[in-house]
Amino acid sequence: MEFPSALEGIAEAFPTKLYLVGGAVRDALRGEKVEDYDLAGAATPEVVRETLTAAGYRVVDSSPRLGTLIIVAGGRHFEYTAFRTDSYPEGSGAHKPDKVVFTDDLGQDCRRRDFRCNAIYYDIKDRKLVDPLGGQEDVKARVLRTTRDAREVFCEDGLRIMRLVRFVSTLGFTPDDEATTAAKELVGRLADVSAERIREELDKTLAGKHVLDALHLARDTGAISVVIPELAANDGIVQPPAVHAYDVLEHSFRTTAAAREDIRLAALLHDVGKAVALERDGNMHNHALYGADMAEEVTKRLRYPNAVIEETKTLVAEHMYDINANAKEVKLRRFVARNHGHIDKLIALVRADSAGTGIFTDCPRADRFDATLAKMRADGVPFTVRELAVDGNDLKKFGLRGEKIGETQRTLLDACIEGRQKNEKSGLLALVARLAKSGNPTTRRSAAKEER
Repeated sequence: MEFPSALEGIAEAFPTKLYLVGGAVRDALRGEKVEDYDLAGAATPEVVRETLTAAGYRVVDSSPRLGTLIIVAGGRHFEYTAFRTDSYPEGSGAHKPDKVVFTDDLGQDCRRRDFRCNAIYYDIKDRKLVDPLGGQEDVKARVLRTTRDAREVFCEDGLRIMRLVRFVSTLGFTPDDEATTAAKELVGRLADVSAERIREELDKTLAGKHVLDALHLARDTGAISVVIPELAANDGIVQPPAVHAYDVLEHSFRTTAAAREDIRLAALLHDVGKAVALERDGNMHNHALYGADMAEEVTKRLRYPNAVIEETKTLVAEHMYDINANAKEVKLRRFVARNHGHIDKLIALVRADSAGTGIFTDCPRADRFDATLAKMRADGVPFTVRELAVDGNDLKKFGLRGEKIGETQRTLLDACIEGRQKNEKSGLLALVARLAKSGNPTTRRSAAKEER
């Protein structure tokens, strides 16, 4: 196994044996690229800080209570955690231990970890593996087994249930029966974990290559019911067999798996409103409308950034537009312009939605959006007032002031978007002159607004 050469220098200066542990060792054994390097050893944080600082290394406190430091070397940051044992609040499922005891026993340290595949140590100086629990066998077998009794492991830290789901997605490993059973029994512990922690694990899960298997596990263990109950409510809701091979929840999962990584959150939530629509209206026609508000609630609850919340809400709201692929070109152009900031993602979501039906292999609706967008881009159509070939100073020459300038700019923008006018200065100025002569520069814009 090959690791950054800076680690050898740290190991030479280190006061005790220094080990790589966790994902770095696991992924190296799998032949995968290693992104993060977690270090462990018997030396206490105070001793590590004193020794390595004297050796010329920069050492930064990360979490003194948990025995964690950041060691800077070779342009990289390495996280070091002293061997320890943890105690968690009784029955809370909280993520952080309330009592930490440092130890010099690697065997005790490995048993505080979650899964055996994450409890393999690599002795950096002697270049050998130390594997007290048989984690290498689990890596080879692609199985997730806990380091101790699974119920004890999940009872201590409810977030480990989401980590179980995440590792299915990112590693393609399968949990053993003991882990799956314990996760089902203790899934309620997820309610004790902060929204931020849940969101981090959900994001990592959605980024994995085996996301469909992971979502199935989240459903089967009940994790999805705790994390996104609005989505779980769609489990078992049958859809018309002519256009859907799966119920609403399974379709949502398969749409997510078919989607590219940057829209998987929206893909997961795109049909979240179907159960509510069916209950309220007796049909699912307005599910995108309901779903947009529900997606906003879910993403706010999980503490997503405002930009993600707004984009997800919009993608969910707009994903059903032109469902019959028969909208007139001018309406398609307005739709593309209205969603110009995320139109590529919206088109990708529509394609994933179609693939997730299990019925369709093509998507005429997305093809129309793509063609319309390509034509508008080729023609240099502006999507914002700032992209117009004329500005406010040009309009002042026609005697326009204040709000009239803004109204006229939006009218010109509509004309370009709808294909009635090229985004060329001479043509736009001629149009302004005609509008000024008519005395009602916003007539066409008002009509276009009503059509929307």
